[in-house]
Amino acid sequence: MAAEILRASDAIGWDTWDYFLRGSTSKQDGPPAPTWLSPVLWNEVLCLQRLMGFEGLAESILRHNRLWKSWYESDTPVQDPLPGDWEHLTVWQRMLVVKVLREEQVLRIAREVVGHYLGPEFTESPQFDLEGAFASCAPTIPIIFVLSPGSDPTSLFLNFADEKKFGDRKKMLSLGQDQGPKAEEMISTAIRTGEWVYLQNCHLSVSWMPGLEKIMEDMQHKDIHPDFCLWLTSMPSPAFPVSVLQGSIKLTKEPPKGLKANLRDTFSSVINEKMWETCRKPWEWKKLLFSLVFFHGIIQERRKFGPLGWNIPYEWNNSDLIAASKCLKMYLEDFENIPWPAVHYILGSINYGGRVTDFLDQRCLSTVLNKYMDPNVLQDEYTFSSDGVYYPPTPSELASVQEYLAMLPQQEDPEVFGLHMNADITVQKAESQAVLNAIISIQPRGGSGAGGLSPDMQVSQLARDLLEMVPPLISKEGAHPTIFRTSAQGVMSSLSTVLIQEVDRFNKLLEEVKKSLIELRQAIKGEVLMSSDLEKMYDNFLYQKVPMIWTRVAYPSLKPLGSWFRDLLERIEFLRGWMIRGPPPSFWISGFFFPQGFLTGVLQTHARRHQIPIDELKFKTTVQTIDGPYLDLPADSGVYVHGLFLEGATWDRQAGSLRESRKAELYTSMPALWLECVHISEQTETEETYRCPMYKTSTRAGTLSTTGLSTNFVLNVDLASLHHEPSHWIMRGVALLCMLND
Repeated sequence: MAAEILRASDAIGWDTWDYFLRGSTSKQDGPPAPTWLSPVLWNEVLCLQRLMGFEGLAESILRHNRLWKSWYESDTPVQDPLPGDWEHLTVWQRMLVVKVLREEQVLRIAREVVGHYLGPEFTESPQFDLEGAFASCAPTIPIIFVLSPGSDPTSLFLNFADEKKFGDRKKMLSLGQDQGPKAEEMISTAIRTGEWVYLQNCHLSVSWMPGLEKIMEDMQHKDIHPDFCLWLTSMPSPAFPVSVLQGSIKLTKEPPKGLKANLRDTFSSVINEKMWETCRKPWEWKKLLFSLVFFHGIIQERRKFGPLGWNIPYEWNNSDLIAASKCLKMYLEDFENIPWPAVHYILGSINYGGRVTDFLDQRCLSTVLNKYMDPNVLQDEYTFSSDGVYYPPTPSELASVQEYLAMLPQQEDPEVFGLHMNADITVQKAESQAVLNAIISIQPRGGSGAGGLSPDMQVSQLARDLLEMVPPLISKEGAHPTIFRTSAQGVMSSLSTVLIQEVDRFNKLLEEVKKSLIELRQAIKGEVLMSSDLEKMYDNFLYQKVPMIWTRVAYPSLKPLGSWFRDLLERIEFLRGWMIRGPPPSFWISGFFFPQGFLTGVLQTHARRHQIPIDELKFKTTVQTIDGPYLDLPADSGVYVHGLFLEGATWDRQAGSLRESRKAELYTSMPALWLECVHISEQTETEETYRCPMYKTSTRAGTLSTTGLSTNFVLNVDLASLHHEPSHWIMRGVALLCMLND
């Protein structure tokens, strides 16, 4: 809204708005980057200084290198003045500088922009007002609760119904398969009797949504009891009828944000005096119940950290906590000594673990639970955080616990969740990107972009540039003699089979890329019909996104269009080099369509060579001291691989061990790994090794494959951990990634 007002008044130009949304679209020429800035960020700086008002920005950064580095590493860049003579920038221009150098702070400075131009009242969320919404509704105007993860308005509805004397005059139904006819009958009866109807989870009954739309249309022509009211709950869904949305009152209540709010909400809505005081072992009960509530809050709040917290954001809610507390109370009252293994199993594998579908999330859940369901919790000196702020208070009245919770800090450090301080940057970056994506999704196609080019000209020019860079298909002619060599039994090498399969996949992708680029340019000229796929491709090109027509036949990737295309060219050259020059000393594991297939081929090669069943083999990991491209000879057994990035920790090359990340260092490049084929009976994991998962992309989550594993998961590798126990890195969410997002 603020941007539209500013653009209408010519306070900001289309070029700056376009850059805010898209960033740079090509590689810029300029002086080399300072050592503390990545090439990607420096390219953004060079692009930004081409806009009016930012001339000389790159030169200023190089001239005032130390001041800019200090600002770049600051915890409060939004509040700190810009170095040099750049404090004259407007708050809007300042936001562009922040977006380029500290993207995770965009949301924070965007609030300042809105507050500056529209007023502070537009930066504050209104209070949840169920009474006001009910006063504005009518029998033909339903009230819709728009759900968000972790929120459930049912308890609010039940309390409100009791308050309005409708506790016995309400009908409730959770929608799902074959529940539509029951819902229609409820509504039909309630219209005559004046009851309330509460239908939950409309998004789970997509097939019945047209029926709901017809019911609402028919209501306009019926006599309806004045007390009738229809209440609906639904997650945002494209299947929800637009007419019902337009003719309704919509409410949303975000779940409590932050650990303090989460704990206080639980102790006000779930833990009451009766529950708190009724146990034959009050000391143990109150200590462990508080610890259980704290654990419940921790695993819920870890979701905001994305894949660092959980690979899949599970919907744990109060029902899980209530069930777990009942089990805990039973173990306390029925056993003289607490059976800790049983407590861990019931709570970790059933009460909470029953929702977990990823085996590495289950490992993390069990590790977190061990910290809170521990005999030491019963000791007064036990704390949940190293700074001593969070701890189970001495058992007393419930009011004293609530007083303790009221004194907790509003913002908690990631350390209390077991995460590194850098995890906050990851959260802020994801939130900022989500806002930008939402703005992009509602942008009209009209107008002109940078340099005054029309959208048609921008897309056509980009398509032409990409088409010129499309490499020829990888040919199997002229292949290295070892590629198609067969054994005495007439069997070709397993790695050669992997190469041929990879080449076929990439050639198919190249054909699709070239074909669609040609058709898109023809469609823009009006020479061919603009199909729906080409229409989406056109929109994707405007905002530097990879077209869906490519991703359908491509490998998983989260990169923007420019980076994606450069990555594709590098993958093609890697495979072409393998085909022409033979197997390299070290394999770029990130360059494969299907790295799991490559690793299976490595095991198969070893199995055939030594006449061992492949299911009796596994990999032993040895981290090298140098990077893969500098290796001259192949591994004696197994393979060397390179191209991996470590998230959540860094690798100490001198000590040969994991260690804590540096400030603001989200990812670090790993040296080459030697994946040695060994017998499964060989002990490769010790108390000083961390079983580190490897994923294709940073989302970590994927679809469930026939093996029972995520398609994003590649394998676990053993990394030395000389300074911390493996559980430390499990809670840190440390993982290896085959590629980054930029």
